[in-house]
Amino acid sequence: MKPYFFILFIFFTSSLFAQQGIVNPIINQDFPDPTIIRANGKYYAYATNGLVNGTLANIQVAVSDDLRLWELLGDALPEKPSWASKDFWAPHVLYDEDINKYVLFYSGESGSGKCLGIAYADQPAGPFTDMGKPLQCGEGFVNIDPMAFIDPKSKKKLLYWGSGHEPIKVQEMNDDWSDFKDGSVAKTVMMPRQEDQYDQLIEGAWVDYHEGFYYLYYSGDNCCGPQANYAVLVARSKDPFGPFERLGTTRTANSSVFLEKDDEWTAPGHNSIFRDQDDNIYIAYHAIPAGEKDKVSGSGRVALIKPIRYADDGWPQIVESEKAALKALADTAIYLADPTIFHDNGTYYLYGTGAPDGFKVYTSTNLRDWSNAVGKKNGYALHKDDSYGTSGFWAPQVFKHRNTYYLAYTANEQLAIATSDNPLGPFRQSQKRHLSGNTKQIDPYIFFDDGKAYLYYVRLDEGNRLYVAEMQPDLRDIKQETIIPCIQATDHWENTANASWPVTEGPTVIKRGDLYYLLYTANDYRNPDYAVGYATAKHPMGPWKKYNKNPIISRQQLGINGTGHGDLFIDSGGQLNYVLHTHRSNEEATPRKTALVELEFIKGEKEEVLQLKTNDIRFLKGAVNE
Repeated sequence: MKPYFFILFIFFTSSLFAQQGIVNPIINQDFPDPTIIRANGKYYAYATNGLVNGTLANIQVAVSDDLRLWELLGDALPEKPSWASKDFWAPHVLYDEDINKYVLFYSGESGSGKCLGIAYADQPAGPFTDMGKPLQCGEGFVNIDPMAFIDPKSKKKLLYWGSGHEPIKVQEMNDDWSDFKDGSVAKTVMMPRQEDQYDQLIEGAWVDYHEGFYYLYYSGDNCCGPQANYAVLVARSKDPFGPFERLGTTRTANSSVFLEKDDEWTAPGHNSIFRDQDDNIYIAYHAIPAGEKDKVSGSGRVALIKPIRYADDGWPQIVESEKAALKALADTAIYLADPTIFHDNGTYYLYGTGAPDGFKVYTSTNLRDWSNAVGKKNGYALHKDDSYGTSGFWAPQVFKHRNTYYLAYTANEQLAIATSDNPLGPFRQSQKRHLSGNTKQIDPYIFFDDGKAYLYYVRLDEGNRLYVAEMQPDLRDIKQETIIPCIQATDHWENTANASWPVTEGPTVIKRGDLYYLLYTANDYRNPDYAVGYATAKHPMGPWKKYNKNPIISRQQLGINGTGHGDLFIDSGGQLNYVLHTHRSNEEATPRKTALVELEFIKGEKEEVLQLKTNDIRFLKGAVNE
């Protein structure tokens, strides 16, 4: 509803990487096996045991506001577990909202060999408290380098681990991570192989999920000492349990190598993958400054980060050259609020709140790569010169009816409809007027059923309330006598701030069998709990019954604040999608980011239930600021 619009891009060249103040190494002391996570608006880095200000820390922890300046905090695991005899390494930390805890996974020595350890904390910096026993131990290096992963599709909690000339394995964990799930078995996901120098010894597994693939990053060869020859390799699978296909089988002749030594750094490896507040992707890893690996003393294995991207062929790439940075423009985030996607003749058209003088339009053929603004009037599909309104161009909807394209929209807090012979516009009104009504009205959505058109919209009437009215056959106005209220905020999830002006808005409707589903968003758009629910009815005019398990799209499910006000569409593969906006980050509401989630209908007790297909959210990328 509000006019925030930015389409940003970041050139990930080495020079600009430095201009942003991020200079490698980010932590210039011995900080091996680094893991970086985002929590509480900051970045936390964890590393193998080492000296922090002259004191030995079991698990090193550091914090940064911006990935540039890092403060070493000390020891995340200050109390040595009773089962451990010495040494702690290869930490991984995640936050599990199911148990409301930060969980630390690490390696340690005991009288029974090398072990997998697990500890818990209320805060990302710790102190972490070990659960009192190792998960499992054994001789050699079989039981080290744990990495925990919550499958975004199945929600299964998985642990990857393993090192040496043995395979990397995965096994399902129980709900609180304290043990393997009853009945589960360890499964091999990656075997060493002799034909590749780096692949003969493998360890340091890390799994990242991206657009349908699970990417297994792992390190190979010798990590340390005069023989250090580490490198990062990568494989991928459609299933978190594998089988994983190595990079080398598709991109190069005989290698899965993703990151290896260069003139500046020797033995890079043991990585983690993380995303910043703008959803840019980074790899964190350690390396030895070139020329130092033969020294008894020196910097040690220092911590570095580099931006990466998933390329057109689906495989990850390091982004460090100007040429690659220009190519990476295809990965820039789109910032549009109240978005809608119209699918027509193989092309997707994206519109939303943001441009000051109307609505621009962006196109894609695959929902991945988006054009610049291509509207017929200097990028605009609808410009204020051709239509009602001077400002406040919000919440558009585009549809086709009897070979004419229509754009319903808000301007000056009133509703209007314009037409065109092309989804790129220009959309115009023969008479520059708004629809009739005696209140402020916003957020139009027009739905056709059984030869009639219905307008769902929001009236500003002691809150943002949803109404419906039948439209006149020529779509020029509504039938005033048919106006009926649909939805207002009455449930707790719809007004978590107990605001005096409760909000329900952003309607969109779909028919399934004999039932109508009305999706809507509740709470103020600045509220982190901005979320989507739905109601059902047996007639497009209602009465409407709210789903008893609302919301169906929320920050609790997707992990980002402000998820809502979108539109439904079916893609070329028949998948039901909901395009929506989110907050820019968990700290800033605006500018709002544009994203997609997949929905599905499943069998319920009395009627079909609409829900998220997975908890994946895909942010739209690819357009350039003009």
